[in-house]
This record gives sequence, structure tokens and C-alpha cells, in this order.
Amino acid sequence: MQRPVRLNVFRVDAAVVAAQARGFFASEGIELKITHTPNSTEQMRGISKGAFDLASTAFDNVLAWSGKEGAEIVAVAQTTDKILLPVFVRPEIRDWSQLKEKKLAVDAVDTAFALVLRRILLSHGLDLNRKDYELVPAGATGHRLDSMTRGETFAAILNAPFDAKAEAAGLVRFADHLEVLPHYPGGVYAVNRSWAKSNRETLVAFLRAWLAAGRWVRDPANREEAVNLVAADLKLSPRAAAGSVEDLSATGSLNIPGLESVLGLRTQFGFTPPMGPAVGSYYDLDYYRASARK
Repeated sequence: MQRPVRLNVFRVDAAVVAAQARGFFASEGIELKITHTPNSTEQMRGISKGAFDLASTAFDNVLAWSGKEGAEIVAVAQTTDKILLPVFVRPEIRDWSQLKEKKLAVDAVDTAFALVLRRILLSHGLDLNRKDYELVPAGATGHRLDSMTRGETFAAILNAPFDAKAEAAGLVRFADHLEVLPHYPGGVYAVNRSWAKSNRETLVAFLRAWLAAGRWVRDPANREEAVNLVAADLKLSPRAAAGSVEDLSATGSLNIPGLESVLGLRTQFGFTPPMGPAVGSYYDLDYYRASARK
């Protein structure tokens, strides 16, 4: 029996590539349809309204959108255990003070990496509350890069694989999030809680196939093949494809302390999530545990 799953992503992870190519999804009867989102607003609204079943996203987007438009959204697995979020600036920017009164590119102004960018800037004396700079909602990473190369904006967080493209375009890496947020976690898989309850077997089957593919990808004996698969499927350089393989979560299990740090950052800037301040309202371990059982 075919189990259709509509997956919405900013970028496809290495385990999904392998699960498609090596038949892990097919063995579970998963028929996967992948769409790429231009921004977090469209992605989270799509999950809320039932346009997508599953989203690969930042946990902060779950915090911002769960309950916002009536639907509860919860994280169910960790796609990457850690992440590197570098801040790039245009080449004419030589000092943090030169970002004053400039437009900076973000996905959405009140979610995810926009808050990380605000925290980094705050550590360098730039405060959005003082109107030291302006945040421009340019969309996903590729759109932020385009905005900067066109000269419309002067700084942005540009994570892999767009960091290499930024350097090739002459943009300058200024800093990264580790100096102020060393425990900030990687991405998660998130679902509409209502859909998950009604489609439990399908969600567990997807996660079971994804976890099996992740084990295959991380096996040193398969590394070369995994890198080649990712490079071909995602049209990445061998170096970027290897990075995608290395980024994959070691277990897929949610990093609860990391999720709490995301909540802490959100509340620091005055954004109390719609479902309240308890982090447990925004994740559900049941589906991962069921899929990970031997």
C-alpha cells in the first residue's frame, strides 16, 4: 500500500536522498513528494493549513507558528545535531559599526535565524530596538544571497551550501553564531499534530525509512557512494555534498536542551510562543520512539 507524504524543505538532507535512491522509502510504501519553500511563512502556513504533511525546518519556526493559525505544530525528529550560521557582509563593510542604518536580509523578521542575527549584532553593539538597522524579509537563504549580491541588503546569515557561493561572489564572512549561541541546535522535522495523529502509521513509516537511510549514509563503508548520491541529486560540489553527509544527525533524536535554548532566545526578544512558554508543548517524542524500536 502506498503512503503519500508531502515533504516541504529549505533543502533536502542526505538521508532523504539516500532513502529515495536506495529504496528505503519504497520498502515502507512511502511515496514522497518534495517541494522547496521560498520562506518560512509559506512553509509554516502550509503545514498549518494541510498543504504539506511534514516540514524540514528550524525549531524556532515551530515555536512561532504552533497555535498561531489554529493548528498545533510539533517537532518529531532532529535532522542535524548542530549547525553553523555564519554572518556574511558586503565587501564594502569593514566594521560592525558600518552596518548602522543599513538593511539586513532575513527570512522572516521575527523567526529563526533573524533572531540569531539579532543576538550576534547585539553582542557587537547594534540593537534593533534602537533602530540601529533594518531587517528585510528576503526569504530563504538563496534569496538572501541574491539580495546581498544585488546590493539591496548589506548582511545576512548564509548557511551551507550558500556560504561557499557567498565567498565566490566576494561577500565577506564576519562572524558566526557560536560566539554567542554555542548550543543552538540544527534543524528538525515538524508536523501538524492533527495530521500526525490521523496518520500515525505513515509518519512512523517515514521516520523508520529515514532513520535506516541515515544509518546507511553514516556507515564509513558507504561514504563515497553517499557523497556521490548527494552531489548528483542536489547538484552540489563533492565538498558541499560531503558537508551535507556530515551534517546529518547522528541519531535523529531531538536535542531537548537545544530546543530550550531556542525558546530562550525567542523569549529574550519578547516573542512568547502562541502555545505558551513550556517547551514540551512544541515537540512529541512518540513517533520517533516508535520508528526507532527494533
